[in-house]
Amino acid sequence: MYDLGGPADRAVEKETRRRVHELIHARMSGDAEAFLKFFVEDVELRHNCAKVTPYPAGAWSGRDALREDMRRADIEFEPLDAEILDVLVEGDRTAVRWRGSWRRRGSGGVLCKDLAHFLRWRNGRVAEMDEFIDDHAPERETGARLRSFAEMLEPPPPCLSREEMARRLMELGNFSREGPDIDLFRVYCAADVVCEFVGDPATIFYAGRHGGVDALTRIIGAINVDFEQVGAATPRMIVDGRAVAARRAVEWRHRGTGRRGIVELADFVRFENGRIVELVEFRDSVAVLQLQG
Repeated sequence: MYDLGGPADRAVEKETRRRVHELIHARMSGDAEAFLKFFVEDVELRHNCAKVTPYPAGAWSGRDALREDMRRADIEFEPLDAEILDVLVEGDRTAVRWRGSWRRRGSGGVLCKDLAHFLRWRNGRVAEMDEFIDDHAPERETGARLRSFAEMLEPPPPCLSREEMARRLMELGNFSREGPDIDLFRVYCAADVVCEFVGDPATIFYAGRHGGVDALTRIIGAINVDFEQVGAATPRMIVDGRAVAARRAVEWRHRGTGRRGIVELADFVRFENGRIVELVEFRDSVAVLQLQG
């Protein structure tokens, strides 16, 4: 039905989180060899959503290819700083969501990017890495309820099993040809859910953060006006406590151009008291633009 990682040993999980922080710090330090030590020699690399980024879109195999990719990127971009927003660990899989900024060496302009990595580990090193990277949209007024300090210290439990959280996420993302079930979003999401769609507002009008289930359902409805989902691959999910990260591939047809193609998506979802309270989605914006013509 869907691919879930296995339960993680807590000591291994703690070490994995530490290594994720070190990996990103090494990348932003500009020390290529310190960064490359986290990868196996035959690492498989796949990059999505790339337009003007430290990593160009495509796929590579091997640590030497990653070294060359970094060398080319660092000629044009100077890493500045990074903030890790979320790390999920389950078994040998990890999902990390973070934000970084780079200065273009030629013009001095600063680029702020949102990134997500889906990692598979082998003996303490990364054997597979799927990366999503796109423009960071300016923050918008969300209208969402502010959470109390007590809730931040003791967040409400998900009140759902890991299987049920994964099932609900898959059900929401598996549109039929008739389109998404809008009522299902209202059943599974909290009234004050916060949704964030990563990307450039100049090309994705709904990019940025939005508050409330009404805003979310309006966006889902607008997407359905432009795109028909004609197929979907089985998603790969990481469930960690009350959070789920999913990487999935869907086949969309643009209703205007008639073009069909595969679009890679990544979702980071947080549950509280049986409802989704936060949804952050990355998508391969280059593939979307190609479908739009």
